Amino acid sequence: MQNIGLFGGTFNPIHFGHLIIANEVLENLNLDKIIFIPTGLPPHKNTEVLQGIHRYEMVKLAIEDNPYFEVSDIEIKRLDYSYTYDTLIELQNIYYVNKFSFIIGYDAFLEIDSWKNVREVFKMARFIVVNRNVESREMLWLIEEKCNKFDGEAMYLKVPNIEISSTEIRKRIKEGKSIKYMLPDKVIGYIQKNNLYRGDR
Repeated sequence: MQNIGLFGGTFNPIHFGHLIIANEVLENLNLDKIIFIPTGLPPHKNTEVLQGIHRYEMVKLAIEDNPYFEVSDIEIKRLDYSYTYDTLIELQNIYYVNKFSFIIGYDAFLEIDSWKNVREVFKMARFIVVNRNVESREMLWLIEEKCNKFDGEAMYLKVPNIEISSTEIRKRIKEGKSIKYMLPDKVIGYIQKNNLYRGDR
């Protein structure tokens, strides 16, 4: 049975920070592959999110030279809000995997109580909690607390602190500043070709 990692996110847009996190998880956990899953309509995001097909195409371009990375459009095809529970059910039927390794940021993991069918989610996924800041006892204690509460499994993985964010990239594009070296050149080309993030869509 394959050992598959799942990396969900808005990827609005995907950048080198995302790619480094995925590669760190892949190598440290000896996974067979990681599937990037751009969100459809994320229920916990209030900011405007670019149309799903554009985010999917940018991820596709960003990972095309890595045979261990894949991208799925499973969530962007949904017309309604996108929930992790529904995605895991669908993916289990596709890959016949009992439990996925689910990459999640520390801040997002702390909000897991509000997720749909969270106990069932923990049965289908072990969480790989990543944080670009310094590890702390409180952080590890809170992760353990969530696992005990929902009878689940999670581990903390420290990743390189790369100070790049999608928010900053979008801001720089609107201001006409360079985003070179923040994300792959092919993704930059796609953004420029489709005139994305310029605030006049």
